[in-house]
Amino acid sequence: MATPTDEYEAALKTTQFANPGATLLERLKEAMEAEEWPDERAVSVRANRRRLAEAVETLSYVPSPSAVLAAALWRARQMERILPAHPDCPTIKYAASVARRLDELLVHRVAAAAYTCASERGDMKPLYEHPGRAAGERAGELRVGYGYRAVQGVALPHRPGWRRIQRLVQDRQIGLLIVASADELVSAVQPQDPGWARQNIETWLSSCGIPPVCLNDRLPAGGYAR
Repeated sequence: MATPTDEYEAALKTTQFANPGATLLERLKEAMEAEEWPDERAVSVRANRRRLAEAVETLSYVPSPSAVLAAALWRARQMERILPAHPDCPTIKYAASVARRLDELLVHRVAAAAYTCASERGDMKPLYEHPGRAAGERAGELRVGYGYRAVQGVALPHRPGWRRIQRLVQDRQIGLLIVASADELVSAVQPQDPGWARQNIETWLSSCGIPPVCLNDRLPAGGYAR
């Protein structure tokens, strides 16, 4: 009588196994990566979810979004509500879904401006590199940058660079404003309370449909930081 081992070996000789295709190999690779790199994937998912929220915040201010942008925003907002079952070990499928929603949004861009302060002899160009990267992460494209080459002893309305920013905001030529710090918007010698002045600045920008972004701190009235 044949043993189970004999029957198994005979079946191996007569059975034709399909060659592994690209789909099968990709699934095997994903299964191996799912167990091998959960920490790196969790970090990537958290970063992409943050960027997704930032892009939604920026593009939500677009006054007349196209049908494509409106659909991308709807899908992104739905994705924001879906959390991974295990935050420290998200699945590859979940990570891919977040990345896909982010890519769909970042196809759309708004014009961004950067405003900064520097010393009288300081080189302004390096100061715009960080705002430029931040604009890109927030669905913006840095088009203009204005700076103030002096100490913060002059009130904001009297600074030439800020007057140019005001015109861009009022003419709706930009959709995002980036500053390194809210302190750059308020003179240290202004008689009024700095927090109150910052709140007015943020309220004015938001009323114009432009979210203010402070890279190093947060505006008291709720403007978001990087």
